[in-house]
Amino acid sequence: MTKRSKRWYYLLLLVTVRLANAQHAPDRIIDALENRTVDSVQHRVVYEQRLYRNPMTAMRAISRSSIANAGTTLVPLVQGVPIAQYRLSPAFSTRLLTRQDRIAYADAVPFSRRAYKLDFRLQPEFTANFGNRDRSVQSKTNILLQSQVYIRRGLVLNWGIVFPIVNDLDNQALNVRPAPIFLNQFLAINRADFMSISAGLFYTDRYGLNVQYRHADLNSPWSYGLETSLTGFYFFPKDGFYYQSPTDLMLLADLAYRIGRHNVTLKVSGGQYLFNDRGGRIDFIRQFPNVEVGFFATKTGNGSTAGFNFAIPIPPGRIAQTQRVRLRSTEEFRWEYNYSRGYNIGSRYKVGYQLDALLRQYHNSYLKSQQY
Repeated sequence: MTKRSKRWYYLLLLVTVRLANAQHAPDRIIDALENRTVDSVQHRVVYEQRLYRNPMTAMRAISRSSIANAGTTLVPLVQGVPIAQYRLSPAFSTRLLTRQDRIAYADAVPFSRRAYKLDFRLQPEFTANFGNRDRSVQSKTNILLQSQVYIRRGLVLNWGIVFPIVNDLDNQALNVRPAPIFLNQFLAINRADFMSISAGLFYTDRYGLNVQYRHADLNSPWSYGLETSLTGFYFFPKDGFYYQSPTDLMLLADLAYRIGRHNVTLKVSGGQYLFNDRGGRIDFIRQFPNVEVGFFATKTGNGSTAGFNFAIPIPPGRIAQTQRVRLRSTEEFRWEYNYSRGYNIGSRYKVGYQLDALLRQYHNSYLKSQQY
C-alpha cells in the first residue's frame, strides 16, 4: 500500500468511526425508529428499529428520552409483529405476550405501510476456501443493495441487486444480477411460539420453501425448534436464468440451553441436511453486546468437520435519509467457515434470518446484562 493510499485508508476509517459514533446519539436513535406509537395512558412505547443489531440500543435511548418515564413499557416489533413487553426500571423485566395481548395490540395499532421508510441497505457477501496448494485463498465477494417491501403485518418482500467484486471460487460470471428475492412471513403464535415462513430465491443459490418453528420462552434458558425446506439450485448466468427441480429435502430439529450469566448458548441439532446428508451438529455460541461468536462441530454421513461463525454490526449505519427513504449499511454481517473442501458436510443455505438467532437477541438475560 502506497503512502497516498494509506492516508486515504485512514481518513476513510476515521470518517466511518465518527459516523458510527454519531449514529448512537439518543436523538439520532429515536429518529431512526419506525412504526412508533406512544401511548401515554398505558405508559407504553411500541416501535420497530432496523438500524441496530442490538435491541438494547433503542431500548436505552427511549428510556432516557422525553417520550418515556421510569415505568414505561417498551414493545419492540419485528416486521410489525410485537416480540414481548420490556421494562427497564425499577428492575429489568420481560413479559411474554398472550394471544389476547397480540389481538388487542393489532386492534389498537392498525398496520400501515406508510409507517415504514423505503429502506435500502448495503450488505457485503463473502465466501472463501482456504488451504488449496495452488491458491491458498479462493474467494467470492459481492456487495448487495437490498430492500424490503412491507405488505402486511409480518409479511415482507425481500429484494435487491448483486454487484460482484471478485470471484476465483466458482464459475459464476461477474455480472450484475438480482439479489435473493423472497417473501417472508414472521408469526408470533402465542407467548413463546414463533414461526418464519419463506418462499422464493434464497442465498447460496437455493430456491424453494423454508419453514422454521421455535418455542422460545424469553425468560427461560431452554428452547427448541424445527426447520424444514424443499429447495433446488439456481443461478443467473450472463444471458438468463438457470434452475433445477426442487428435490432437496432438509429436516432439522434442535434443542438449546442458555447459560444466562455468561450469555452462552449450547445447541444440539440434527436431522437431514442438503443432499440427503444425515447427522448432527453441536454449537457453542457466546453473545456480547454488539457481537456474537460461535464454534461448532459437525458429523454426518459425508464426514466430520468443525468451524466458527460470527455476527458483527457494519458501520456507519445510516448513510443518508429523507422523510420516506433511507440508505444505510446492514445492521449485521454474519459469516461462517468450516473446512469441508467440497464434501458437503452438513450443508445448509441462508435465508433472511435464522429464527433462533433472531429470538436470542431479545432474551431477558441478554438484555438485562447490558442494562448498566
